[in-house]
Amino acid sequence: MKHLYKYIFFLSLLCFMTSNSYAKKTQRKKAKTSLVKKSKKQQKQRKNTKKLNNKYVVNKKTATNKANLTELLKESNIAIEPIKADSVPEKVITILSAFKPQLRNLAKIGFVNATAITDTNAVILNYQVPSQNLSFQYRPIALIPRAIRIDSLVSLKDVSSLKLGYGNYLHQYINLNVNTTDQWNNSHSIAVYNESFNGTEHHLQKIRDIGARYIGNQYINSFNSIQSQLFYQHSQRYRYGLVPDASTLPESNYEHNFSHFGASIGWLNLNTKAKLININPIARIEQFEGMPNATNTWLEIRNPMYLQFKNNFKLNLDLLYSFNQYNPTGIIHQKNTILKFDPSISLEKWGSKILVGASPVWLNKDNYQFLPNVHFQKKLKDSNYLVKVGWSNSFNNNHYASLAIQNPWIMPVSEMKITTIDKKYISLEVSADKKLDYSFGISLVDYKNLPFFNRILGTDVNSFGLKYQAIFESKATTIEMEAKLRYQFSDRLLFVNKLSYKQFNSIKDNTKPWGILPLEFNSNLNWLPNEKWIFDANMVYWSGAAQFNETNKAYNLKNAMVLNAGFTYKLTHNWSIWGKGENLLDKPYERWADYPSLGLQIIAGVVYSFRN
Repeated sequence: MKHLYKYIFFLSLLCFMTSNSYAKKTQRKKAKTSLVKKSKKQQKQRKNTKKLNNKYVVNKKTATNKANLTELLKESNIAIEPIKADSVPEKVITILSAFKPQLRNLAKIGFVNATAITDTNAVILNYQVPSQNLSFQYRPIALIPRAIRIDSLVSLKDVSSLKLGYGNYLHQYINLNVNTTDQWNNSHSIAVYNESFNGTEHHLQKIRDIGARYIGNQYINSFNSIQSQLFYQHSQRYRYGLVPDASTLPESNYEHNFSHFGASIGWLNLNTKAKLININPIARIEQFEGMPNATNTWLEIRNPMYLQFKNNFKLNLDLLYSFNQYNPTGIIHQKNTILKFDPSISLEKWGSKILVGASPVWLNKDNYQFLPNVHFQKKLKDSNYLVKVGWSNSFNNNHYASLAIQNPWIMPVSEMKITTIDKKYISLEVSADKKLDYSFGISLVDYKNLPFFNRILGTDVNSFGLKYQAIFESKATTIEMEAKLRYQFSDRLLFVNKLSYKQFNSIKDNTKPWGILPLEFNSNLNWLPNEKWIFDANMVYWSGAAQFNETNKAYNLKNAMVLNAGFTYKLTHNWSIWGKGENLLDKPYERWADYPSLGLQIIAGVVYSFRN
């Protein structure tokens, strides 16, 4: 009986233990099922949250929006913490999404993107970046303030002034300038001036210039206007070269007077970007009267025209016509004409400007030439250097006035000729910073009929004074160099320098380039320290030109340096004082042989402004 009770006790204990283990197993299974359902519910809530908040955007081409639980668990790492006896087991799921980036709307410089590989792994995109684009150095553009070029007289509206001055050598100066604008917004400027002085070393060393000028701007609309100009100038002087001061002959023997007057008209078009065709024609007619009663009349028409296309592409169709009638005496008449076309194509691209064209030219209708016209300029990469290279041709229809401007003591020539200039050049321009820029250029130039100037031998100098003549050299070749330097500090200080050198390699007819300066240097300074003071200074240096002497022997004139300076001080709104000094070194020089200049010249005066 005792053994039966033992068997029943052990059987009951075994059943109890078996049922308890089964219950725990069932509980664990239920917890796992509940955890999976909870994870599913959380995943669904996360997806709904993404849609509502719109915080994450998944590209349809690179990610799949619909994924079942099996694929999600395969791509996920599941970490399950140990089950606690007193709480429900917790599970943490970390999901790593596969994102495949793509490039769109590239705005980079020189970037070339590789093709993205479509897979479920991380995508690596390789960029081919040029080495010069890995780092950029900021280089500001050199902003160079320029002097205002007054196309119209709007800025001088209703402002007039009277300028008076007096100095040594009986130097007298008067200038009346009137500027006004009418009711139709047309601008008008009228100037009248008179200047004279007498030398103390020679009674014939005196000059008097009188003249008048009118400039008008006919307003059409905000983009178009017609500009016109009328002028008259009369110069009275005497040939005092090599004439004894004690000469008692009448002054009429040495008179060397010039009269010059003319008119010009042009159409100014400012709306150049909005039009396909841009035309700015200019026409002028002038007449010059010299000694002895020689006259010269010429007409010139220029029409710069181009067709503007897209991508900075231009078709240039420039036109030039020049007519010159020269009358050295009352019987002889000579006519010279130039008709020149300049068709060319210009393109601005790749940081360069390219111009390619040709110039058909007719000289006096019977001389036809077909000449090249090429220009190329390029800004060097990562620098402020601008290189210019080209080959151009130009023509000067010489007239009496142009020769008299170069040499005021010239007599009429027997035959007027046209000068041809064939130029091959290369230059370098550098903008060092916003204040300083400079340039240097060298060119090879071939001249035909280049005018030289030398004295006329075999004349009675004592009775009629020293006379000069123009000699046209049929063919000459030169190497010319030119350098410029400009420094400007704000709008207060401007310093400009220019150097030019000309070396003749070959001359066909003459032994030397008579009257041509080999070296010239010009320096100008303008300074505005405040609103009342204005200072300006100028220095000119040149090497002497080759000339003949009285015995027909060649020699070179002495080098010369001339210093000039002036100032203006504003006293009141209407009154100002001014002064100017010329040849401050007080050393007479000779630009043309045996015509010495005056010494130190000082002149000062007042300016009264009329303002409405």
